[in-house]
Amino acid sequence: MKTFPKVGLLAVVALLATAAAATSAQAATFNPDNTAVSWLSTNSSFTYGVAFISCDRATADGNTGLDSDRISDLALTFTQNCAVPGWMPAQVDCVGDVSLIADPDADDTGTLELNEGFQCVYTMTICTISVAGPQTTQPKNTSLDEASQVLEANVVVQATRSGSNLCGPESGSARYTADYDITNNSDPPVPVTIDP
Repeated sequence: MKTFPKVGLLAVVALLATAAAATSAQAATFNPDNTAVSWLSTNSSFTYGVAFISCDRATADGNTGLDSDRISDLALTFTQNCAVPGWMPAQVDCVGDVSLIADPDADDTGTLELNEGFQCVYTMTICTISVAGPQTTQPKNTSLDEASQVLEANVVVQATRSGSNLCGPESGSARYTADYDITNNSDPPVPVTIDP
């Protein structure tokens, strides 16, 4: 059996470690820097158990920061005709904020995280469903189409229910989906991008 000198093996291990570090993902950042960003969705939906809640208008407002891999102060609102369509009206009240973290391993994707102090409460006539942070959601749950300036969100969160069990279990997974049109306040306007 052929053996290798100890020094040779150490050199090979060092070279492999250097190569792995060189090929590992670099941090991705949101651009333009230090810019207020506004998102608008007209097709948001929240699904929990049998409850499917939609709102005609959903917004998210935050700032890109400086050389940052996240938008950490996104405030969410849901207004205009929130309802379980064809069944009952709903009210959606959110406090706190969420973070959108750029994913370095996949182009133009991000992960929406719920920050400490964040809570959305979905109130209907027979039950209330709550989603609270902090929560780590599944990775790569948003996708940014840089050409059309649309952010697609498909986020799974943990929720709790009080009131009628017709709305679903006492606790479990919920899904939030929306397509957000993005605008920003840079002058002149610059598209929002996620760059390596």
